Amino acid sequence: MSTSARVDSIDAIKDFRVYLTKFQEMATIALGDADSEMQRIQSWLEGEQQTYWSGQIRKRQEILSRAEEAYRQKKLYKDATGSSPSAVEEQKALMIAKKNLADAQAKLNNVKQWNRKLQKEIVLYRGGVAAFSNAVSAGVPSAIAQLAGIVEMLEKYVGLAPAAAGEMGGEAESVAGTGAEAARGSMSRAPDEMPALEEVRPIDLAALREALPKDEVLGDPVLLAMVNLICGFVTPEQRSRAAELPMGEPPGDGETIILSAMSAWAERVFLVRKAAGGNYAWFIGAVDAAPDTVYNKVTVEQLRAARPDFAELLKLPVDSLMVLDGNGLAGIYNSSNENTLPPPLDETKKAAGG
Repeated sequence: MSTSARVDSIDAIKDFRVYLTKFQEMATIALGDADSEMQRIQSWLEGEQQTYWSGQIRKRQEILSRAEEAYRQKKLYKDATGSSPSAVEEQKALMIAKKNLADAQAKLNNVKQWNRKLQKEIVLYRGGVAAFSNAVSAGVPSAIAQLAGIVEMLEKYVGLAPAAAGEMGGEAESVAGTGAEAARGSMSRAPDEMPALEEVRPIDLAALREALPKDEVLGDPVLLAMVNLICGFVTPEQRSRAAELPMGEPPGDGETIILSAMSAWAERVFLVRKAAGGNYAWFIGAVDAAPDTVYNKVTVEQLRAARPDFAELLKLPVDSLMVLDGNGLAGIYNSSNENTLPPPLDETKKAAGG
């Protein structure tokens, strides 16, 4: 598999980044409006409505007390003949006062009931949009930053065309023409016309180890809902060769793995195992974009589920550094930066003269 790239339109990435920024603005406004509306209704129920009906209950209790007293007095009153006058009007007033008080009490109970239901719905709503809200507030800005990094990398990548053309002799004119096209933000070349990525930027293992984020600059990385890495998969043959190496204790399912934001888009990535007791168990970064300044995180369990080809490799000892490219596992390096990955069987046979 070639490590060169066919770049058709850098402008399309730039345009998408603009649309993504607009989406973030619109989504932020929509989330804010929804939250404001919920707060407004909750305040109306807890404040205006509850205060109003509590006040109505007090007033109607006073009216009921007066109606009861009037009815009692009318029943006790005797005229000159010793007869009790009619108390029909007072009785009607008493019944109306009781009904009005019951209505106010029912309304207050309804307000409290709907307020409890609203609070429950708010909790459910916020739980339902938590992932989306987190993506809008943290994931989308991270993606926007990634796209900016991708554009920068691609512009540097296509900018190598003039140098490559000088090395190709007779093909210089065609490659130089492609380089001019790249300067306009668009490029399309056959894979064998592009310089290999390893030739463009050799791997500096020491620099990769230095790129691991320190605790004081790591901050609070965004917890991703899923793992997305475009680097090549570790083949069964590569896993068999890696299995010959000494292994350490496997990290726990709930331990944290920190990912450089650019690692999701990088064809070449590196993984470094950290010592136990730190803030994270493994770090995943982009070989050609180290160091990065934006970080995400997942659990070991999430990474194993998304990339089962990593499962056994996560048992490698502390300070182990793996490099993966478009062909899968390219090397496993110890703390001295020596590649300990056994060579393929056919190469071993060749070396032995078989």
